[in-house]
Amino acid sequence: MMFGKGIKRRKVEMAGMINCMRFRPKTGQAEALFKAYAEYVRDYPFDDIMHNIIDLGDGEFALIGVHHSVDSFIDIMNRDNRVSQMMREYVEPYEDGESFHSFSGPVVNCDDYL
Repeated sequence: MMFGKGIKRRKVEMAGMINCMRFRPKTGQAEALFKAYAEYVRDYPFDDIMHNIIDLGDGEFALIGVHHSVDSFIDIMNRDNRVSQMMREYVEPYEDGESFHSFSGPVVNCDDYL
């Protein structure tokens, strides 16, 4: 069996910036967090390529954002009502006191090396 057989390919938009925000929902709060996130995205849509939450399988999740550019990422970070602020009430802080462990950076275009 071949993985991906039958998947229709579409043109992929080139990302300029990717960020990842890892978090742990408080006990019994995962569904409430996902509902609040869905309402946030509905009410304050991201004008970027993709934002999704993935399940890391160990009680942790990560919000992945794929942005058109560094500037579009900065625009989201400078919102008056940031998604991280909305999520904070549902999230258990890590041992270091931080609610989220995050990293981000500009995309390296490996096609430039071909």
